[in-house]
Amino acid sequence: MLVSSHFHRFPEWIERASGWLRDGSLRTAGTVVDGLEEAPAALLGVLRGANTGKMLVRLGT
Repeated sequence: MLVSSHFHRFPEWIERASGWLRDGSLRTAGTVVDGLEEAPAALLGVLRGANTGKMLVRLGT
């Protein structure tokens, strides 16, 4: 499925997804590592498929 084949439905998606975000039923999964010193390991984790969703490096508290 190509997303670009369905751009005409984007306004409908925004309408539906905004409601799901408001009520908390739309959630995302991600992997978060703490500290810049963990960035190389995070990159290697992405390349190995060790992450769920996005791989994020948290830089501050």
